[in-house]
Amino acid sequence: MNTAYCTPVNQAPRLPKLYDYVVERALLDMAEQCACGGKGLPLWRQQVQYAVGHTLNDYYSLTPEVRRQTPIQFLLERRWPPSARCFLSLSHYWEVKDTICDELIRMTSGSERDEMPFMLYEQWYVPVPELQMNLSMIFHLVWHARREGSGLKVQKYMVRRNEEVVSAFLHMTNVFCRKAYGRPPECVEIHFLMDKEMRRYEGDSLTLEASLDYLRLLSNLNGELDTLVQDCKAEEDEGCKSGEDALLKPLLM
Repeated sequence: MNTAYCTPVNQAPRLPKLYDYVVERALLDMAEQCACGGKGLPLWRQQVQYAVGHTLNDYYSLTPEVRRQTPIQFLLERRWPPSARCFLSLSHYWEVKDTICDELIRMTSGSERDEMPFMLYEQWYVPVPELQMNLSMIFHLVWHARREGSGLKVQKYMVRRNEEVVSAFLHMTNVFCRKAYGRPPECVEIHFLMDKEMRRYEGDSLTLEASLDYLRLLSNLNGELDTLVQDCKAEEDEGCKSGEDALLKPLLM
């Protein structure tokens, strides 16, 4: 797979950037505000998303031989919030932990357990000349599709389902893959852990033109989205000082 047009984070041209994690965080914040009048995404959701992403990175950074000897629940324990303070209750803390753990065990017992991912929790930029910007993406897992000559299988893991985030991720992934590799992904799989659901989307279901139009709208809001994320982070820093400061990170680090 040719990566000539896909630039690592420290080599990106100096163009305006649209960050996928900024878009995702803002969409989740707005959904929470509309649903219950809250201030944004609950801190427990941020902490669990952080734990999931880094657990997957820890697990798939291991060689397949070591992976077979390493229970993923052990790695999750190292990343899990050490206190229930920011959860709804102690019982909620354990309910979420048990569900996430069970889902990760189930998903990592699949066909890719003996393979190494093509991309693993890395930040990449790709130029989008039509929009005069760089698109920045952080993928949880990307695999070479199993059929010879096929493209890439992209996997994303979310704590809960959110249709706006799904739509944004599909459009951004479509543009990224077409610009970086000249073709859409073979498929995109999105796992909603607390909902115990997985959806599979065919990569050619979206045209480049439709996805560019979507990104054009997002780019017009990019400054507002970034401000919203910074405001929410400042509120969290003031609102939860419980020895968990290491977990107060952007949604997708």
